[in-house]
Amino acid sequence: GQAIDASTMMTPDALAGGIGSRLPPDSAETVHEMHLALMYLLSNPQEFNKALTFEVGGSGASMQDWNADFDDNATDVSFQPGGPDGAAGGIMSAPPPLPYAVFSDDAEVVLPQAHTANQLFGLERESGIELEAACGIQALSQLFLRWLALMPEGDHMNIIDPPGLTVMRIAGGRYRCTAAHRVVWTWNSEFPRLFTQPTTEDGSAPSSPASAMDGLHMGDLVTMTIVDVFETDTDGRLLSYCPTFDNRNIKKTMKTAEQLRKGGSKVVAVAKVVAKSDAAARFNSAAILVTRLSLKAAVQVKDSVVKRIDDEMQKAAAAKKGIPIDVNRGESGSEGDSPAGGDKGTEEKSAENFGEQDGGKLASC
Repeated sequence: GQAIDASTMMTPDALAGGIGSRLPPDSAETVHEMHLALMYLLSNPQEFNKALTFEVGGSGASMQDWNADFDDNATDVSFQPGGPDGAAGGIMSAPPPLPYAVFSDDAEVVLPQAHTANQLFGLERESGIELEAACGIQALSQLFLRWLALMPEGDHMNIIDPPGLTVMRIAGGRYRCTAAHRVVWTWNSEFPRLFTQPTTEDGSAPSSPASAMDGLHMGDLVTMTIVDVFETDTDGRLLSYCPTFDNRNIKKTMKTAEQLRKGGSKVVAVAKVVAKSDAAARFNSAAILVTRLSLKAAVQVKDSVVKRIDDEMQKAAAAKKGIPIDVNRGESGSEGDSPAGGDKGTEEKSAENFGEQDGGKLASC
């Protein structure tokens, strides 16, 4: 084998690099983008249809290529991402469909096996959900299409934040992630009352009690929470995806409430972006400066008011005893004759008595 030169292993450059220089780059930001792209895929099943008809070949896809291609052709209604160079339905060097950018080539997903909504949200409420695994982008696309068809026109772009997406970097540079989102869709099933409240052989109540699902009717707007559990490679592409949800906990919702939630989430997203901008930093600095100036001015005004109150109280106390006092005499530092009708000792004694009587009042000001 090739001999190892030990002299090069102890050079300053090699020591400066350390272990970090041999690890893959941090792709946490890419993982967040992939999660958002996954929510977009779940809300737009037609993207999986495009992956089924795509002819595999050429270079791999990336989120940057797909985003750039989507922006360039957003106004072209005849454009279809994917397809070989120059072929109908695509453009020259068009990137593959979005699933090829989100999932790795050998990605594996585990989804419900049910073919109908009555099975997933009816029979399997008691018997439990049957699962099925698929490996490879085209196979998982078929499984996704079958699962998403049970929630027609479902909106998955409702990430629950907090807690948001939790990203754990594991050995080798991969990532294990958890997140939660709500899916909103129109209920398209109608279960008989006897079916929603089954009984056991001995006539006792079922293991799962009756829930709000028993009052759902076809056409109702419903929502369900889904916990996303997935793992990515060093580039942020999904290696596995296994959604977890409770098919016994589906709740009715209102269109107005969902619109308000959507608006609130957009405001929060915009606020987060603005908070990280340079303009926000300058605004915060200016706000701190204004606050400091305001506090300084308030202290000065407070001192002036306290002094005026002190002067007025001294005048009132002196007038009550018939001893006129020039309150400005102490400030100027000039010494004059004692006021008429009294001596210096009497003045000092009255001032001392005034301080004992009203010191607490001045302190409270």
